[in-house]
Amino acid sequence: MKTRPIPRTNLKASELCLGTAEFGSAIDESTSEKILETYLDAGGNVLDTAEIYAAWLPNGEHRSETFLGNWLRKNKNRNRLIISTKGAHPRLASMDKPRMSKPTVEFDLNSSLQRLGTDYVDIYWLHRDDPSTPAEEIVSMLDDFRKSGKIRYSGVSNWTETRAEAARVAAEKLGAQSFIGVQNQWCLAKADAAKGDPTWAYTDDAFTHWHLEHNIAAFPYTTQANGYFRRMENGTLEQAPDLVRRLFDSPENRERYKRVKTIQSETGRSTGAIVLSYLLSQPFAVFPIIGPKKSADLIESFEATKAALTAEQVAFLTAQG
Repeated sequence: MKTRPIPRTNLKASELCLGTAEFGSAIDESTSEKILETYLDAGGNVLDTAEIYAAWLPNGEHRSETFLGNWLRKNKNRNRLIISTKGAHPRLASMDKPRMSKPTVEFDLNSSLQRLGTDYVDIYWLHRDDPSTPAEEIVSMLDDFRKSGKIRYSGVSNWTETRAEAARVAAEKLGAQSFIGVQNQWCLAKADAAKGDPTWAYTDDAFTHWHLEHNIAAFPYTTQANGYFRRMENGTLEQAPDLVRRLFDSPENRERYKRVKTIQSETGRSTGAIVLSYLLSQPFAVFPIIGPKKSADLIESFEATKAALTAEQVAFLTAQG
């Protein structure tokens, strides 16, 4: 797996980022370690976690960061990796209450640093937005964290294009370091936002143009639509979780699946590789976050990095009519 520069940074990141949301919890420690070894052996170097991860599981709160911290200490490989974590997520029992004050976010950051066993994180993401907090205030807060040495770069997750642009402009106005990426939901399967998590934000066509115009990277999640296209291929969509069917099963996405099969017949590549290659072949820097449950899933994802789709193939996949 190749690395490529993250715009606006001096970091070089592997083409695929490894999501670790349920490492050490739903994915047991032994399996988690095998996935990490497979990823690193293939040239991967970005580990993505969050303060909130696994809090939805019994005894899962903070397990992702805690597991990674123990693993980093055991393997003594912190300096080889780009560690990406997130804070400022509302508590799950009160998702309507933002957590964007500086003391609150700094508490999240300090707690993450302690669990990860590191003095700094390479990329720190604000996991949700609080539109009532001025963008200038948020940018200044992140810049203070950078100046204190706790973070190298920052990004935003589940932010709308309007708010992302407001933060970009605020950074220019203040002469502060701007954020370097956006973590939103984005994949070849177009999600029905009205049927998903109301706190998610989505990257649409207009947002991709914004990324291209300002040379800001995207780090999308749910990059393989929770297996939607694979389930279409295997005839198991009816057994998919209800959320997957509600979010992704539509006439438009069934047409996109047919187009995937057309490209598959031309190239011999797997369905999963084509779906990920759609993101990797965009005309700006995209670093898809993948969330394998076992090493075999991860190995299949590596196929997407072997050859890019052409611009014509990318356009064909989402063409109307």
